[in-house]
Amino acid sequence: MFERLPIHVRKTLAWSVHLFTATGAIWGFLSLLAVFEQNWRAVIFWIIVAMFVDGFDGMLARWFHVKEYARGVDGALLDNIIDYLNYVIVAALILIKAPNLLPAGLEMIGAFSILLTSAYQFTQVDAKTDEQSFFFKGFPSVWNFLVIYMMLLGLNPWLNFTLLVTCNILVFVPVKYLYPSRNTRLRRLTLGLTYLYGAIGVWGLLQYPRVPEWVVWISLVYVGYYALLSFFPKIGHVNPA
Repeated sequence: MFERLPIHVRKTLAWSVHLFTATGAIWGFLSLLAVFEQNWRAVIFWIIVAMFVDGFDGMLARWFHVKEYARGVDGALLDNIIDYLNYVIVAALILIKAPNLLPAGLEMIGAFSILLTSAYQFTQVDAKTDEQSFFFKGFPSVWNFLVIYMMLLGLNPWLNFTLLVTCNILVFVPVKYLYPSRNTRLRRLTLGLTYLYGAIGVWGLLQYPRVPEWVVWISLVYVGYYALLSFFPKIGHVNPA
């Protein structure tokens, strides 16, 4: 169907995907402004919008053959720039500005740590794929998810700090974390659970600060499933005949 469209339409659609990805910078900027205002409901809303863009731009890029019709822009580089803003910088500022997430006096250390380790994680030449599979090598720097859980669970700041340090260390451990949208193991189940996790999570977070407690705990079931498939790569793996 796409190949039947006039060439100028194909190019317009392809370039529009880059524009769609680039809007992530706007949502990240609005997240930062909301953090400074300590408007946590708005922060979570803009984070959700940014994650929506990140969740669909890759699929659109493949549908509209961006590498062929809009190759003047490096889509992977653009995506990494936007992701570093939304997943790392926004999260780092939340660690500093949100009350009681980290022990007093360690907020800056926590923020600096994720800025530095993520700089490494994002620039590994083999960070995402090899010839046979799609993955994130090392903890995939989803710090915005982590700080949101910190905000929702209200755990002891020292426990949060321990979790933060652990994830920083895991950045350098070459575990291949699941790439949900392009995963080939238990694909239907994984995609189904991912979409369910996203739908329930968005519905719950839009009610912040009155997020139903069951939403948080149900979402952790998916986190456990994700970790299981990441740390035990033979689960669901089918050997070629």
